[in-house]
Amino acid sequence: MNEQGYNELEALINLLEDPDDQVFDSVMNRLIELGDDVVVPLEKRWEVTLKPELQERIENVIKQIQFNSLKRQMDHWNQTGGKNLLYGAYLVAKFQYPDLDFDPLDAMLEKIRRDIWLELNNELTALEKVKVINYFLYDIHKFDKSFKKAHTPQLYLINHVMDTYKGSPVLLGLIYAELARRLNLPIFGVNLPRNFVLCYYDKEYREDPNRILFYINPSDKGAALGVKELKYFLNQLKIEPLDFYFKPCTNMNIIERLVVNLQYAYERTGHPDKALSLRSLIKRS
Repeated sequence: MNEQGYNELEALINLLEDPDDQVFDSVMNRLIELGDDVVVPLEKRWEVTLKPELQERIENVIKQIQFNSLKRQMDHWNQTGGKNLLYGAYLVAKFQYPDLDFDPLDAMLEKIRRDIWLELNNELTALEKVKVINYFLYDIHKFDKSFKKAHTPQLYLINHVMDTYKGSPVLLGLIYAELARRLNLPIFGVNLPRNFVLCYYDKEYREDPNRILFYINPSDKGAALGVKELKYFLNQLKIEPLDFYFKPCTNMNIIERLVVNLQYAYERTGHPDKALSLRSLIKRS
């Protein structure tokens, strides 16, 4: 930032104390327009001021700048293919933790991937490959479904799940699918209502019109399922077994489901403002 920009920023920060709402709105909009470069100076002013009202105003400006930046990152992730599911989940978690670092999460998943890769070979059947993943993910690294209430926000935040090894079906499935991608295995998410499962897709498989060998339940230690079991599950819930419930979904579909679940959790735990903001994170333009 050059001297002119620095002087403008200082003037804008000083004007945040102006009691005139129109002046404040104008100043806030300009600071938000300046974007990420003003966050550190704003944080420094927050640290030295003794005025609670000014601190609150600074906090609101920083939150909006960070959210706008996060929205741009999510849009870019989606528009460039959304391949890395871990990164998509990381962006969702940044909504709650703006300073969250991706590298430790990536390093942890890479360690699990290496463990699995060492045991895989081309002679194994699809089911045997899945059993190898299950062994390392559930038996060695101890990932499992959480028994906390479904509206607990931590169940949908990737950093908490990677720290505690306990999570919701959608995040367990997301971790599983991302490991499979890094291992070049054709395992994809399936947007089944009231649960989240995966499928092992084989384009050469002719016995199923969707080319799906079998399904995988990530919240039941990777148990293999058939389509009959999925239909039975839907029948028990009195949900019509629509065709797309059994097909692979996109990575953006998975992230959208993660966001919807987190939004619901915020609503149920008394944070409607967070739920409202979160909704716009994946809102299509």
